[in-house]
Amino acid sequence: MFSVLSQISKRLEYMTPVETRIAHYMLENPAQIIQMPVKEIAKQSQTSDAAIVRFAKRIGLNGIKELKVELAKEIHTLDDMNVSRVIDLEEDSRKVIFEKVFRNTIQALHNTERIVNRSSIKEAAAVMLKAKNTLIFGIGDSGAVGHEFEQKLHRVNVNAYFTADKYLCLTKLANFTSKDVLFVITLSGKTQEVIEVVKKAKERNITVIILTQHHASTAKRHSDIAIEITEEETNIQYMNMTSRISQLVVCDVLFFYICKSLGSEAYVNIMKTYDVMQN
Repeated sequence: MFSVLSQISKRLEYMTPVETRIAHYMLENPAQIIQMPVKEIAKQSQTSDAAIVRFAKRIGLNGIKELKVELAKEIHTLDDMNVSRVIDLEEDSRKVIFEKVFRNTIQALHNTERIVNRSSIKEAAAVMLKAKNTLIFGIGDSGAVGHEFEQKLHRVNVNAYFTADKYLCLTKLANFTSKDVLFVITLSGKTQEVIEVVKKAKERNITVIILTQHHASTAKRHSDIAIEITEEETNIQYMNMTSRISQLVVCDVLFFYICKSLGSEAYVNIMKTYDVMQN
């Protein structure tokens, strides 16, 4: 189930003043929103009909009608479950922690499935397959995702190299050309190392693909192709848990898109890798 309330809450700090008014009104009156015409929502939030429609699209939906449908589903589910998504290490039992971790992860995947642009993944796969070299860069938890993605690409003989070291990344970029690709994995897109690497790649006319969260950032603004996931961490903000799962799944989809384009060659290369590893 796509979580309208979660998407609004997570994106508040990135919203314009008009979007913020709409967001606060929707968060405070979710049940009423379902029954209200667009003009009334606009009146109550002191905005406009067009602003309401744009707001719905901003959080990953086609329009206000779809927002109401998803919001109705969410309210019904929340009423049935009546369980917070926030993990309380002092109060929650191990059973409740288990349920929340799984529920939060499933929610993150549902939300990402809804907002991710499939055309961007398809385009990224085509660009990486055509590239002479692909440099994958990510730090922290995103680095672990990048390293796994590199290993998958090697199995189908795609020339990819991963690093979590900014200086090593810049060294590699110094020898890259417009025929090469930089694939950046980052949650915020605001980390100084990430911004520096992306800008340097653009200076050298290198195609930049970024896998990041669904909000504005300097790194995304300087990229050529953006693949966006939702921001889902409900607490312990500096621990990338559910977001990491979404990153991994999107990278898996990207990998299989590449395999799809390679055709039977992908299967042959995977089997070659398997045979070598078994001997």
